Amino acid sequence: MIHNRYYRIFVIVSMTVRFFLQVWWFQRTHRNGERADIQERWEALVAKQAREYKRTALRLGGLLIKMGQFLSTRADIMPRAFTVELADLTDRVPPVPWEKSRAIIEKELNQPIDHLFANLSAKPVASASIGEVYEGYLKNGKRVAIKVQRAGIEKIIDADLAAARVVVRLAKRFTRLGKTMDLDALYRELERTVSRELDFRKEHAYAKRFAQMYERDDKVQVPHYYEEWITRRILVMEWVEGAKVTDHAFLEAHRIDRDDIVQRLTNMFLQQVLIHGFFHADLHPGNIFIRPDGTIVLLDFGMVGEIRQESRKHIQTLIQAVVLKDYDLMVQALDALHFLAPHADKEQVKLALQHGLEMYFNRVFEVLDDELLEEIQLKIQEFVRLQPVQLPAEYAFLGRAFSTIVGVLTTIKPDIDFIEVGRPVVSEWLNQQEMWLDNRRLLGQLLRDVAREMVALPRQINRWIDSSIEKEYRERKQADIACWLEHYRTKQRATLVFTIVAWGSGLTLWLAAHTLESYFCFGVTALALQQWISAYRKVRNLLKEHSGEGWNRRIN
Repeated sequence: MIHNRYYRIFVIVSMTVRFFLQVWWFQRTHRNGERADIQERWEALVAKQAREYKRTALRLGGLLIKMGQFLSTRADIMPRAFTVELADLTDRVPPVPWEKSRAIIEKELNQPIDHLFANLSAKPVASASIGEVYEGYLKNGKRVAIKVQRAGIEKIIDADLAAARVVVRLAKRFTRLGKTMDLDALYRELERTVSRELDFRKEHAYAKRFAQMYERDDKVQVPHYYEEWITRRILVMEWVEGAKVTDHAFLEAHRIDRDDIVQRLTNMFLQQVLIHGFFHADLHPGNIFIRPDGTIVLLDFGMVGEIRQESRKHIQTLIQAVVLKDYDLMVQALDALHFLAPHADKEQVKLALQHGLEMYFNRVFEVLDDELLEEIQLKIQEFVRLQPVQLPAEYAFLGRAFSTIVGVLTTIKPDIDFIEVGRPVVSEWLNQQEMWLDNRRLLGQLLRDVAREMVALPRQINRWIDSSIEKEYRERKQADIACWLEHYRTKQRATLVFTIVAWGSGLTLWLAAHTLESYFCFGVTALALQQWISAYRKVRNLLKEHSGEGWNRRIN
């Protein structure tokens, strides 16, 4: 049943619609109340949704697992309770029957397995949503790993992408997230990445590129691939012995320096991103092996990311701005990288950057306890959700890669200082000969900006003085109008009460046959009503005279 296209689409879409309705109903029924209580109930709802998503993803497999891993890194759009619940979602699914995998191998290689391999395990050593890995030996005795695409995975991914398209349309139409983010671009990036993973020939091409990057580094290894047995659904590569890089017992047993491993992993990732613009987007512990001699082995190149040269220049500007503590330049760089939505409050973004970075530079975190750190993290995530800050689709997998490698480094060395370990690579990058002209242009731009500001300073001072005087006058006038409004509204209330009382008295006297007295009361009613209408017109004219948006908000 889980392989049926329409069943998968129904399960995914119905689950998403149910989540949307739950959020909508929560927002309607929790508008009033204590903030702490509402926040607690909201986190409970989101955590419940995340647990349901995880159960569904593990049952269906396919795209849901990768999407869950992706969402677990998106604190900018997802509630914290959701990301925490999905943080341990691993791409591990039950293996397919050996007969199906064997049939795929023989069909892709166009010959019986016995003609190719001296021995091949019937049980996979690793089983993920896209492919499975088997251990075997070639006829010449070399030990190899054979990666085989899961039977029927292409149809499953196609159904899941169809469901994702429906979800995107619903989100764009009915959710606030769909109105503030480019979900179409996010979907296209996801579709492009998953499509690449389904073609093992592309994974081989990426592996060759990484092998060229590290051909002169004897401490980083990329497995050798046997090109003659590589197809769209089959990969054959050399078997790699080693342990996960986060295996503390292995590191201690072979006396491998953790500080050295952390530094080398940091250098490796930053070099990929900053210097090469081509990075491994799935560097979890299962894809980073460590050998007894300390050699780092990279595996599984199905998910990679690229950063254009132009974007790397803006990243360079951003890093220089951090070093110089130039927060205006930081905001400019973030805007150039499309991290800020067009209607973002750049002044608020600058203040948030300044506050957060100053705390880090001054090492305020060192004197904070866990509770205060948790509060700061929640405030940062709340700011990201409230401000029009976005993660462009082209950087979506960079964010995932960054959070994954940070988790690996923190596991190896919990007290890591990321700025300190990243300084050598960043310095190398900034000092590259090819970057020298860009640095000079940046310096020239900074000097021109300073000169422009100096020339405009007298005009800005005069404008500031004029605006201050105008603001003072406007506030004084608004205060006077507020007093008159209160006067006329009090008059309205009094005349309305008088009108009702006089009308009721006149009606009572008329029913009691006191005709003359009732006519007198009706006359008083008319005069009181006239006074109410006059006061109403005064209030309406005052509001119309000062009908600016800000003033109306203040009056209402």
